[in-house]
Amino acid sequence: MKPLFFLLSPVLLWGESYQEVIRSCDNSLLLKSADQLTDSAREYYRAAEGKNLPTIDLRLSAAKLYTTPTMTFKMPPLYTPMQAPVATKEHVEGEVILTYPLFSGFAIRASIDKARLTHEKLFLQAADAKRNLYIDATRLYSSIAAADAIIEAQTEAKKAITDSYEKAKGLYEQGLLAPAGLYTIEAKRYAIEAELFDTQNKKAQALNHLTYLTGITLTGALIATDTLRVPARDDLIASALSRREDILSLAKALNIAQTDIALAKSRYYPTVALVGSLKHQGNTLSLNGDGFTNADKSYAGLSASWNLFNGMSDLHTLQAAEAAQLASALTLEEYKQRVKTEIDNAYLDLETLQKRLISATMQVKAAQEYARLTQGRFENQLASADELSRAIADLSAAKAANANLQSERFNQNATLWLRGGLETYRDNVLK
Repeated sequence: MKPLFFLLSPVLLWGESYQEVIRSCDNSLLLKSADQLTDSAREYYRAAEGKNLPTIDLRLSAAKLYTTPTMTFKMPPLYTPMQAPVATKEHVEGEVILTYPLFSGFAIRASIDKARLTHEKLFLQAADAKRNLYIDATRLYSSIAAADAIIEAQTEAKKAITDSYEKAKGLYEQGLLAPAGLYTIEAKRYAIEAELFDTQNKKAQALNHLTYLTGITLTGALIATDTLRVPARDDLIASALSRREDILSLAKALNIAQTDIALAKSRYYPTVALVGSLKHQGNTLSLNGDGFTNADKSYAGLSASWNLFNGMSDLHTLQAAEAAQLASALTLEEYKQRVKTEIDNAYLDLETLQKRLISATMQVKAAQEYARLTQGRFENQLASADELSRAIADLSAAKAANANLQSERFNQNATLWLRGGLETYRDNVLK
């Protein structure tokens, strides 16, 4: 097979261009946006870790009462009520409170794990977005390479039909060719020019789209369909199931669902916290007392709470989390089966392409020989202008079909590696 590829596509040579295009995809605004979301999730994770550490709060309050606080006394022997002040109208409190969670029913640990897993999931989703961008860029790059080969074939056909038209015109002027024969060749020339124009426009559209994805400007593509090794099926499937970013992302979603179960179960446990306070009060900002009670009201202690009943809300929350976890597990298993099926089908498509390429190779050879033969017969007035036009058009179409198949083969092969995961692709294609 290899000698045939080199024979039919001498202009398609492997270079750094394809690798440069793929690496340029990393500058895509879409990927930069995904990276920012990943950074955001990482900061939320770091924020969640802070819940496991003590908190320190500073409080300062000041109030001016309408009347002076008093207390009523009844003194013997007459038990006449008497009032005495017990505080001042001005009251200022300053407090530094330290709270340290000792036990939260594992809620803090679960919330930290959930934030970490969310960050890891978004990181994997960003990597999968990059993998899909590589797939799009590979498809576009392959189509540009095919367009280059087709443009070359159509340009050759245009030159051939133009030369034939000039010869036909000479025969017509000598009365050796009917007007219909001359018009047939002229019409085919315009048809080939239209096809060439259409191919050039399609190439320009693909180049514009690739520039949008990568941020770089290209004029063409250089690839070779036979330099990229076809991955072994079993190895590729094993790599996909264990390393592919979308599958790993779904696995993280399953882990997140498990942390939701842990969070729901934490509601069945009490919460215990250590509390300490450095507190002073007074009638001024100096906080040195008000002349009635002591200025220092610092304390240390434990705080515990345990919800005993909340209308079965905790039970239903737990059941909802368990159902979501089961759904995530089923989704992951179904997705693995889908990926395996897609890879199997991709190998079948590649085998079909191999067979079609053999046929296309022979068709090009046959069309080349027939066009050469028909050209000679036409010059000797043994073939009609219609036969010559069709022979030239058939050769151009055969070369175009061959170029499309070679391009598609490269696209299928590179995409196969991408189906195995981003790291697998980098290790074997971008190494």
